[in-house]
Amino acid sequence: MKILFLFATICFSLSGFSQKKDYLIKNNGDTIWGDITLTNKVFYVTGVLGGIKAEDVTKIKSGNFKGNTVLRCNLQTYSDNLTDLEIGFMHTGSTDTVLILDEIYSTPKINLYYGTNDFRTQFYFYKTPNNPKPVQLVIHYYLDGGLDNYYKDRGKYRADRSRITIIEDRGYVNQLRGIMGNCTEITDTMWELLSYRDYSFKQLIKKYNKCGQSAD
Repeated sequence: MKILFLFATICFSLSGFSQKKDYLIKNNGDTIWGDITLTNKVFYVTGVLGGIKAEDVTKIKSGNFKGNTVLRCNLQTYSDNLTDLEIGFMHTGSTDTVLILDEIYSTPKINLYYGTNDFRTQFYFYKTPNNPKPVQLVIHYYLDGGLDNYYKDRGKYRADRSRITIIEDRGYVNQLRGIMGNCTEITDTMWELLSYRDYSFKQLIKKYNKCGQSAD
């Protein structure tokens, strides 16, 4: 019995220690400690009466979440699933949600964030010193080509062009080019090859941070 009581005491102590390591930081700078959960855009912390709205929280540290940057946003959604795509029509949508972002690259000029939704769709965000909050890097997909288009416009869709292909609407390129377009370190080829992947964004940001630096 003593051994069982000791084991229960240790488990309780470890649980309490874990909660003491978890915290959230509000926009006004207040730090609240405890185990954190998120329900309907409201954070709940053990030992705290009532909830805290997500828009009032800026950072969290919790074993319940992978990231630490809290963003209440109107998320621009997309799908790269072939069964969801249509020929010549780009689905666009948005959802009012809360994302817990992981800061995956931090630099003096621009930071890169990563997050996923409930369907594990990947989203990237950036933040410059001029941005109060992370900004979503936008991407969409649609299908092009196909025999139907070929019969409508044979000149445009002749031969291989009549095949169905996936078109990537690379809005993120124009977004970043608006910030980094004057950087001579970034070549036209880099812009053409830029993809919606962390390694590609990091390579671009690395070049951007070299702009304006004098040679050693």
